Amino acid sequence: MLLELSNDESRVLKDAVDSSLQTLLAEIARTDQREHKEALRQRHDRLAALQRRLEPMVESEQVYA
Repeated sequence: MLLELSNDESRVLKDAVDSSLQTLLAEIARTDQREHKEALRQRHDRLAALQRRLEPMVESEQVYA
């Protein structure tokens, strides 16, 4: 899948991912159920990977992700 984003859209997406990562970390810390905690960690890992891919692209005119 190819997704084309403007510079502004890529910044908004990165900000949303950053915010979600912080929220997930807090939720992981509060969660006691092992299965739920593992699912949250997997989601965090996927978002962190996306965050790393977005980082160098935020300054370009168009983003392909």
